[in-house]
Amino acid sequence: MRTDNQKRKKKKAEIGDEAGMKRRRRSVIIVMAETVLLLLLAITAYGTRILTSYDYEELSPTIYRETSDEAASNKGSTAAPEPRTTIVDETNEEGVVIGTSVEELPVSTGMSGYRNILLLGLDERSQGMEENGVQTDVMMILSINNETGDMKMVSVLRDTIMKMEDGCNTAYNKANHQFTYSGISDTVSMVNRNLGLDIAEYVLVNWYGVAMVVDTLGGIEMTIPNDQILWYFNGYLTDVNEKTGMWSPQLPAPGTYLMRGTQLVAYCRIRYGGYNDTGRTQNQREAVTKMLQKGKDVLAAGEINQVLQAAELGLSSVRTNLTLPEVLYMATELGDYNIVGSSQFPQEYTTSKFVGNYKGKYNIDDPLVANDFAQEVRNLHQFLFDDPYYEPSDFVKNVSYQMYLDRTGQ
Repeated sequence: MRTDNQKRKKKKAEIGDEAGMKRRRRSVIIVMAETVLLLLLAITAYGTRILTSYDYEELSPTIYRETSDEAASNKGSTAAPEPRTTIVDETNEEGVVIGTSVEELPVSTGMSGYRNILLLGLDERSQGMEENGVQTDVMMILSINNETGDMKMVSVLRDTIMKMEDGCNTAYNKANHQFTYSGISDTVSMVNRNLGLDIAEYVLVNWYGVAMVVDTLGGIEMTIPNDQILWYFNGYLTDVNEKTGMWSPQLPAPGTYLMRGTQLVAYCRIRYGGYNDTGRTQNQREAVTKMLQKGKDVLAAGEINQVLQAAELGLSSVRTNLTLPEVLYMATELGDYNIVGSSQFPQEYTTSKFVGNYKGKYNIDDPLVANDFAQEVRNLHQFLFDDPYYEPSDFVKNVSYQMYLDRTGQ
């Protein structure tokens, strides 16, 4: 009898324990579900705030984008690319040329596997996005390897001569003029057509937005190298403080500083004291690199709210065709991105007050003209996409030849 009672008590205890475990599992599941729900609500709340904080504007569906077939075939069509060949010398064991042979070159790999975004900075330091008469003094191509997350940046020097799209006052002009005359879609088309690219996304930002992001992230460390640069820096800072309504103190001496928002903006504007536009764009790329790293550091520290807040405040001075899910995804995936290289376009150029025909023919002062535009485009594709076999379109080659004639005054 006792044995039966003990068995019944043991069975009852086991049933009780199992029921308790089920209740605990249900409690854990409920807590997890509530946590996920709260996270979703938080992200949705951020998303709603971000959605109302930035200006979404689609590009024209007719913007020009180069396809891989167009680049490889060099015909501007969608026909299959023709094989490219080269003549190779044949030598004997002594190294004496005894003949030649024709070898087929690999076909250009194109831009497949890369996401290309045009980053534009308006020469506008107020809180608004006023475009009338404003130029895009920052023009940066951001190329992302979709597989690795590696990023490369190329600054287009603002005075670079390019063939303009319809809507500009001259056939050839400085790259930063296209936006002034006919807006964002033509600007993206101009960059794509001249540089053989397929950009379909853009981010247009003013200096106020940049300053807000920097302040929210806690500042960016930059170096003032000498007294001459310091003098220009403090002059620009006074202007930026006044135009944005934000304030940062002037710096007392050369050195390395944790720069606040308007200080970083002022530093990125300096093009005197030996910097010129090459030095200025290099500073801008350095600033973007350090901002990305600061965002990654903040994210790694578990401060996702700080990153999302920076995105929200920065987007208040942004116009883009990136959708809200894309913005949120890129903000929360900062840790996967790495900037592995930066450069400028063009590398070799001629510039001065008067260059060739540009003043008399196009009424352009201080143009910056690539010495060999087509070769610069080849170099650009090799840098961005590791593609040594890219061949520019006939359009680019014709532009390059016209630039040669105008640069040399013919």
